[in-house]
Amino acid sequence: MRSFLTRVLPVAAALALLCGPAVTAPPAATADRTALSIPDKPGLYQRVLTRPDARLLTLPGGAAAPGPALPALSVLYVFDRRAVQGKDWIEVGAAADAAQGWIAAAQAIDWRQTLTLAFTRTSNRDPALFFRDHDRLTHLLEAEDLVPQVDRLRAEVKTGRFPADFPVIAKEPDTYIDPNEQFYLLPILAFEPVYLQSGHETMLLKVAAVTLQAGEQDLLGTDTAVKPTPKPAGKPETKPTGKPSASRPAGYRAGVVFVIDSTTSMGPYIDRTRAAVRRIYDKLRGSTLGERLSFGLVAFRDNVEAAPGLEYVSQVAASLEDGRDPATFQAKVAGVKEAIVSSKGFNEDAYAGIQDALERIDWSGFDARYIVLITDAGARDANDPLGRTGLSAERLRLLAQEKDQSGGGGKIAIAVLHLLTREGRQTHEGATRQYRELSRWGDAGDLYFPVEGGAVEAFGTQVDTLADALLRQLESASSGRLIEVPEGPKVDPLERKTALVGRAMQLAYLGRETGSRAPRLIEAWVTDRDLIDPTQKTLEVRVMLTKNQLSNLQETLEAILAAGERTLMNAKDFFDQLRGAAAALARDPDKVNQVQVKRLADVGLVGAWLDGLPYTSQIMNLTPERWLARSYAEQQEVLDVIEEKIRLYRKVHDETDRWINLAPAAPPGEAVTTMPLDSLP
Repeated sequence: MRSFLTRVLPVAAALALLCGPAVTAPPAATADRTALSIPDKPGLYQRVLTRPDARLLTLPGGAAAPGPALPALSVLYVFDRRAVQGKDWIEVGAAADAAQGWIAAAQAIDWRQTLTLAFTRTSNRDPALFFRDHDRLTHLLEAEDLVPQVDRLRAEVKTGRFPADFPVIAKEPDTYIDPNEQFYLLPILAFEPVYLQSGHETMLLKVAAVTLQAGEQDLLGTDTAVKPTPKPAGKPETKPTGKPSASRPAGYRAGVVFVIDSTTSMGPYIDRTRAAVRRIYDKLRGSTLGERLSFGLVAFRDNVEAAPGLEYVSQVAASLEDGRDPATFQAKVAGVKEAIVSSKGFNEDAYAGIQDALERIDWSGFDARYIVLITDAGARDANDPLGRTGLSAERLRLLAQEKDQSGGGGKIAIAVLHLLTREGRQTHEGATRQYRELSRWGDAGDLYFPVEGGAVEAFGTQVDTLADALLRQLESASSGRLIEVPEGPKVDPLERKTALVGRAMQLAYLGRETGSRAPRLIEAWVTDRDLIDPTQKTLEVRVMLTKNQLSNLQETLEAILAAGERTLMNAKDFFDQLRGAAAALARDPDKVNQVQVKRLADVGLVGAWLDGLPYTSQIMNLTPERWLARSYAEQQEVLDVIEEKIRLYRKVHDETDRWINLAPAAPPGEAVTTMPLDSLP
């Protein structure tokens, strides 16, 4: 069965296939607004999930805002709800303080608790089954012949032959995906505890998920959902090989444009880059692949008004059209030499070279698109008066990822080979930040590859590795195989990251070539325990937190801990101290005498946040009476648990790799992660 994971982030390949183009440039947000609170829960905001093809509008029923449709199951804050001409509309935004536009209420699903699911490891159990409706699942759980019924369902799912009203509509992926390494979202829309005949309790969960339309070609090597499409009679059944395969790859083409610093001291690197390209062309001589790989080159220097002898800021030395013929390419780039005068300062206008590669190179007809920046200097940033573009690294990256796809291609990936020479050591730290941001790409993280010491030999090895990796990707795509991502401690990061990018580009290409249709949203019911063996947990309920929420949670626990440590020898004063902590967290110390703290959860927003979850907190529900009934050792144990949670939250907060931005417009505090319910206080 194909994985029906809804939004595997940052797995760009899955996004490209399941959700179509991401929203890379949302409309400008309206500042100084605050999202609506959940009724009776001030400070906790209303959120919705989008259905497939939801579009932002400038006004209710008005014109569409610029950009493509929102990805299915986008998480948005609610700012207003309004009925216009008999139709309901919702004003939404990616952040709690910035509305962006309106969507039809019918294109949204209210998501009250921000609960989601994660699969447990599958090594000792069968994959979970997702059911069409609540009643069919509950009737199955109540059946006296539960075991044979479940066995029969699983057997039919494996065959792919079942009637149109088959109760199972999807199944769990066969391989485990760690949600801390590959973020995915299976939002819980409703839940209901059920007691089984075995005496165990299980949770019935209604979830939302995105799948492809029934009958679509499988491009990831597994099926998305149970599809009632009987196999043609008379054809033998084939067993899956377990290896990914691709379809219709014959026209797959790759374009690579080098953007190279041509200031003083760069001559050896220019020569070595030319040699790497010549080596690849020699490998392709006489091969049909030669027509599918093309190189271009843009040379850049710096502001010519500050240093007139530089001659140019940026120039296209060879286009991708020139690169279709090796001789033409070599002739064009032969004249690229290092400058004979120095620029003003060590930084150069690398962004001008990137901009020219994006805007002055014709990328149409290329399915894999790469820009490779080669420099030993930092870049003139957006606010640098000597810079030509007025653009930041982030904006340039967005421009590359918004590149017009009408020419048959898709996003452009930017890789950076940064020469860490001794002469530029004062600029290394700032340049590294710039180029990591410029080269960010989905689950690859960033495509920033430093060359320690800037040695020409080490640089040459990096260029050759990159060129060879791109050639292998082209060979895989052209032979009908999905690009494989090498794994293991000895794999070169450059090779692995470029393979991740290449696979994403190939999947996007296959989606275009096979005419993949828009995803559909399914709402299904599942149990959090195995249907036959309820001792086996199949699903873990997790809560999605923003970085701001985790900070607030940590701040609340730190206030409770401080009050507890101050009053441990006089337990009666503990809750009196908490009133002051609650007033401080509410940013209104004048209300200290008005604050009521009847349980620990009344400090901060924790109580309102935890209420309604399928979760009972023994700690946060402590009342003054229960606190005083505990011994000194038991009170200390509570404080120890709180301190342990604080350490956990600090660790999670600092793990940058696990935080995901669900929308490009969202501020850093709106980055999200998921945590198990038992990690809550």
